[in-house]
Amino acid sequence: MKKLLLSLSLLFPLLSFAQGLYNNGATIVVTTGAYLYVDGDANGNYVNAAGGQIDIDGTMILEGDFTNTSANNVFKNVDADGEVVFAGATQTITSALPNYTNFEKVTINSGSTTSLVAASGMTTNGVFDIDGTFNVETPADESIGGSLKTLTGAAGVTGTGTLNINRFFKINARWQYISSPITGQQSDIFTESTVSGNFNPNFYSYNETYDEPVNPTDINYSNYDYGSGYGFWQAWVQEQAAAGAPVALADAVGYITYSENNITANFTTNTPSDINNAPSYSPAITFTQNDGNGNFYDGWNLIGNPYQSALDWDDANWTKTNISNTVYMWDGDAGNYVYYNNGFGDELQGVGQTLNSDGNARYIPAMQSFMIKVTAAAPALTIPSQARVHNSNQMYKGADIPVFDFIKLQTEVNEQKDQTLIRFLENSNESIEDEYDAYKAFSTTPGLPQLYSLVEKVPVAINTLPVDEYTEYKKVPLGIVAKQNGEYTFSATDFYTNHFDKLYFIEQTAEKIIYTDLTITPNYSVYLEEGEYKDRFYLLAVTNAVDIEDLTGNESNVNIYSYGYKVFISIPNSDFLNGTVDIYDALGRNIFKNQANSTFNEYELNVAPGTYIVKYITQAQTFIKKISIN
Repeated sequence: MKKLLLSLSLLFPLLSFAQGLYNNGATIVVTTGAYLYVDGDANGNYVNAAGGQIDIDGTMILEGDFTNTSANNVFKNVDADGEVVFAGATQTITSALPNYTNFEKVTINSGSTTSLVAASGMTTNGVFDIDGTFNVETPADESIGGSLKTLTGAAGVTGTGTLNINRFFKINARWQYISSPITGQQSDIFTESTVSGNFNPNFYSYNETYDEPVNPTDINYSNYDYGSGYGFWQAWVQEQAAAGAPVALADAVGYITYSENNITANFTTNTPSDINNAPSYSPAITFTQNDGNGNFYDGWNLIGNPYQSALDWDDANWTKTNISNTVYMWDGDAGNYVYYNNGFGDELQGVGQTLNSDGNARYIPAMQSFMIKVTAAAPALTIPSQARVHNSNQMYKGADIPVFDFIKLQTEVNEQKDQTLIRFLENSNESIEDEYDAYKAFSTTPGLPQLYSLVEKVPVAINTLPVDEYTEYKKVPLGIVAKQNGEYTFSATDFYTNHFDKLYFIEQTAEKIIYTDLTITPNYSVYLEEGEYKDRFYLLAVTNAVDIEDLTGNESNVNIYSYGYKVFISIPNSDFLNGTVDIYDALGRNIFKNQANSTFNEYELNVAPGTYIVKYITQAQTFIKKISIN
């Protein structure tokens, strides 16, 4: 007997949709022992729209597609007794992220092929029984695939059917960082048919015990490349069981692979319970202190996301004992590392920051491997199932606004970019701290510039420095590896100032010192030849209590002052003649522009009383002075 009980509180009608069911905002109630059939073979579709819901304690049998277009979850009062059975020949589940469908029990009937569409998400809170074929689909590009969360434990996924989790990898003559979502998978899923023995030999794991003998404070990072004699690239270990033989991929372990072609890897099993759905994974991690080089080269471990959905690095259920709070992920498109750090304790939780991406790398994508840095002996890492999330971002999206001063500085040449992050936070210190800072992981991509700051001569990508109420300025040395000749543009892609009032980018050579106030002019360009520059560029953060000339000695060359409504520029040194005068108000607006062509220059302003910034720019140097008009 088929029984369909509809809630008496219907506010919107149920509409006929071919032989299917279109729920335009109604609440459908399927009581215990009752069956809701949506049949009609391929036309037996269920479409959930306009806030529709199903309160299910019985069974829903569907022969067509399941589509959720509503922002709310389809199933009301989710527990584990209501069942949805997919009984059609070929069916799809669509629930576009960030929205997803939270099922209770799900069954894929024998003879049915059901696919979770790319960029869709589903959670099963009860048993997921696969007796037919279930596919987690991937798009034919690197946008997000299907996202699946299952009930953890041995009873979470059952059945004798086939489970396929597919992922497109845009390898195309580049390295890809990968991990397996199903236990027992073999590396030959990344096979290139042109390779002898039908195995791709370009498949590697990372050897944390690798001993790099060179002190990181003494080397030239422009040589940090293949064949240089040093660098992390020597720590990669080729994975090959025997000549031409694949290897088994360990759960929660990361690997890298290289191919000349794009690959759609099909992680597959005829034992659906092989899916990685344990309550947690604790991959073996090590710390080998090889030298006295400040641990720069020590403790790097490559980990894999074992689940079929993204992981939240900030979830409180992770165990991270003696592990840096930064996660490092490789972006194959950019040929560079992406960094994420959230080391601010309970006070600033959720205020993590990402480098080399416009978004938020706190979410580690499914089938993504990532680097962590172990900092001391006896480390422990537990990846919890509670950290699984359905994330709608392809990678690294969205970030909260910090409540501390910072600047994200970028360099760009011929559309190739790299970033470094400098932050100012009370309770941090001047040395490298595992909680707040991140070492620079150098990319070997040809032509790609590498920008960093220096802490005790050690290169870092994220540099967090202390401030308190008495701190008036901080000067931070910068370094850049220029891998090609060209015009390099330095820019503040993002910044926030509360404690400090001005952020200056400084270029300093024996012939000149140029100061660019990034809060007013966010870009500075300079032609650089290929090589490395460690003593040429700086970031200077100052409060309004500091006159910039007091830190630079400008007064011996150019004297800038005001009296009444007049501004005077005295230039005793002919090297600084014929410059440009710009005056800015307190909001950073340019309210005056002129030239200074004589040794004594006088300008009358028609402005309101207040504080103004005078910038005098010459070919040799830039001079900046705060003045008062009254």
